[in-house]
Amino acid sequence: MTTVRGEGRTLGNRAASATLWGGANMALGRIVQFATTIIVARMIAPEHFGALAVAIVVQTIATNMAELGATAALARGNGDPDRIAPTVFSIALVTSGIMTGAAIALAPALAAAFDDPAATPVIQVLSITILLQGISAVPSTMVWREFLQKPRVVVDVCSLLTVLVLVVPMALDGWGAMALAWSRVGGQVVAMAGYWIITPARYAPGFDRSVAVEILRLGMPLAMANLVVFVTLNIDYLLIGRMLDPAALGLYLLAFNLAGLPSSVITAVIRATAVPTFGRLFQDGTLGALAGRFVAGVSYCAFPISALVIALAYPLIVTAYGDAWAGAGIALATLGVFGATRILVELFADLSVGAGRTVWLFWVQVAWLVTLAPALYFGIQWWGIAGAGVAHAAVACLVVIPLYVKALTTVLRVSAWQLLSGSLPSLLAAALAGVGAWLATHSMGNPFLALAVGALLGTAIYTALTFHRGKRLVAEIRTLLSENRAAPQEPATTPSHITGSAGQP
Repeated sequence: MTTVRGEGRTLGNRAASATLWGGANMALGRIVQFATTIIVARMIAPEHFGALAVAIVVQTIATNMAELGATAALARGNGDPDRIAPTVFSIALVTSGIMTGAAIALAPALAAAFDDPAATPVIQVLSITILLQGISAVPSTMVWREFLQKPRVVVDVCSLLTVLVLVVPMALDGWGAMALAWSRVGGQVVAMAGYWIITPARYAPGFDRSVAVEILRLGMPLAMANLVVFVTLNIDYLLIGRMLDPAALGLYLLAFNLAGLPSSVITAVIRATAVPTFGRLFQDGTLGALAGRFVAGVSYCAFPISALVIALAYPLIVTAYGDAWAGAGIALATLGVFGATRILVELFADLSVGAGRTVWLFWVQVAWLVTLAPALYFGIQWWGIAGAGVAHAAVACLVVIPLYVKALTTVLRVSAWQLLSGSLPSLLAAALAGVGAWLATHSMGNPFLALAVGALLGTAIYTALTFHRGKRLVAEIRTLLSENRAAPQEPATTPSHITGSAGQP
């Protein structure tokens, strides 16, 4: 039976509550973020988004390497945080400091690699967030581990509102890409402070060699996998920046972010509880039996959204951002396919981490990068920014998903059919809904009308085709959550002290 630290509640109830609040958090966050992007896109030129894209590539790669995957051991929920957390904190603090310094020093060379010297100061400013995330690595992981998504809503929304409050006057004052960079630093400061306030236990840095070996054995393959996957997901920016121009890179960044919006929302909601939940289920020996149902449930929610993004790409871009960004529409249409596959890829990655098989995860990412790089080069050379979307979709469907399925069927002892069959009806219904929406709207001259009609029609088609299946999936999920009970226990006292040091941080 699953033991839940600090609670006598069922794991299912805690996961359900955290998922609900995580969903609300992501919905509010994405609304604010989407509104911010719309506002800023109407104030600055596409090339400024290109400079930000370069800086985000550097920041994202450094951030995900900064704690060497050590927080994974803390997040899985089946180890003693009092023993693990101080060492994790030390690793995160030291490595994030090194990464921050390196990013600032190497910013000119990194910007030159993307053929965008204007990105140098943007990289240097955005690098500050690497250190800030290292300082908050343990508190944010403890919030995740203990399913504290309700207070996290307040922290994340305050962080996003800080970004909005800072970026608008800066953009109006002509700061360009620097407005985007400094506003993100301000938002990260607020998030860091918020996580330290709401964390269920505060820890000071410490170091235990045996613990470090243990957590790095799990974390290093994950950190390397993160490095590879973020290089994979950002190599398109490098190639577009080198092969095309900063304006094309800005258009592509906007299209990529919009295409990834469904996957980022859905995977973030799942990730609010996935790794701790999957880790406990794997420990109980029930993860394999339930994995196919998780895949079916995620597919049911994700596929129709991506299908409508593909079908309504042009009116969506023009309605949201204006005619100046119309060139991003063709990239959005091809990237929409990748957006749908990425949702499954992220779920498969979380299943791998929950099962503790991070080495598998690393080699899948390596294969992804090796096949994607040449596909992107030829795709961009032949079809411009639309070709990048084609390359992403082809490699995800033909290489990445099959490799993940192979890995998971081995680890979880299930067949590929058991893992994927539940998602096929949703895929077919979403495709029909997307086709119906496109046929009804592709000749309309008013983008806003086309978007409204297409979204309503596509939603109606998908709902009609999957109504009974949707009800059944909801019932199954409720049953799974209620049946997955924790062992009866006395509630443990959650430590509020600072391990290894006196006083408050």
